[in-house]
Amino acid sequence: MIRRTTIVLLVLLSGLTGALFLVKHQVQTLEKQVAAVEADVRSYRNNIRILQAEWTLLTSPQRLGRMPPPGGLAPLSGDQFKRFADLPDTFLAQYAATDEGRAPDSTPGRGAVKAGRPR
Repeated sequence: MIRRTTIVLLVLLSGLTGALFLVKHQVQTLEKQVAAVEADVRSYRNNIRILQAEWTLLTSPQRLGRMPPPGGLAPLSGDQFKRFADLPDTFLAQYAATDEGRAPDSTPGRGAVKAGRPR
């Protein structure tokens, strides 16, 4: 006859075996996640190295020395800005057609818009 202690030990052993299996499965899942994160980190580090190399190339004194000086650039003055009303009528018609989803009138200079299919 099987004693009570033997049955208790068998139940305890089977419970521990199941728990060990679950822990092993969780560890394998976590190892896969760690491997994926490590691969991402390697990829990011590689991208950082590439970007650092490009930055070094773009800011090298030899390359910058060959560029023309920005002497032709000047701040904007007030007379360089235009109002929307100062634009030609044909542009206004095209803008109105684009804005409303209609084709502009074929008559130049009138600025009228006729209904049509959107382009």
